[in-house]
Amino acid sequence: MCFRPAAAASGGPVKCPKCGASVSASADACPSCGAVAAGPAKPAPPGAPGAPKAPGPPKAPGRH
Repeated sequence: MCFRPAAAASGGPVKCPKCGASVSASADACPSCGAVAAGPAKPAPPGAPGAPKAPGPPKAPGRH
């Protein structure tokens, strides 16, 4: 859940990522703005495209 980060394991209130309001760590939605708690991030499935590769170093300009 987005309102239950690892740092909030103590059960204390956490900050809403959308509006900044103090929200109970067990809440499913923010009472101030209604932001819905997201589930835990899912890992990319096997074979999913990753970040594109960085381009190689620039080539030296040719002599005229």
